[in-house]
Amino acid sequence: MRVLDLGCGSGRDLALWKVTAFDEVTGLDVDGSSLAIAKLRFPNRTYLQGAGECLPFDDESFDRVISAVALPYMNIQKALAEIHRTLVPDGGLSLSLHLPGFTMAELLHNAMPKPVPTLFRLYVMANGLLFHVTGKTVGFLRGMRVALHRAGFVNLSFSRAAGPAGEAFMVEATKSKVIDRFAAARAA
Repeated sequence: MRVLDLGCGSGRDLALWKVTAFDEVTGLDVDGSSLAIAKLRFPNRTYLQGAGECLPFDDESFDRVISAVALPYMNIQKALAEIHRTLVPDGGLSLSLHLPGFTMAELLHNAMPKPVPTLFRLYVMANGLLFHVTGKTVGFLRGMRVALHRAGFVNLSFSRAAGPAGEAFMVEATKSKVIDRFAAARAA
């Protein structure tokens, strides 16, 4: 199975995502220094620098895309359209998203003495709230459901699960076997 780890950071054990040693994993992240660490940790994987809004892959390049708490830091609509484009029909999407309380705790406990991280977390939090309400920017459950449908995903499921960074929303979706040529245009 060809798997894209979108927002891979410094690499991670993907066993939680049911990825095996037989799967062909490609990691993508915007941070070159994190990718250097990932290449050392997991030398059998391919790592590339790039952004989720403009994936450097051909159409239908992956059977599955995984993104662990990275999607809210991207333009969600553009990233979902790109994910949809690069997945094979019936390909799977697995996401984890921080719970709203995590962002608030991070803001209050870790970022306040530091102005740049504070501003960034406020930006992420504001985008999350806007997306939750309108479905047009960044966010959680209702907005994520709307954004996934707009991008052409089906078979949506949402749950909470414990992960390495604490409890998170887990989102599963599938690219429809029926090609919706207008889904990407609606997501843009």
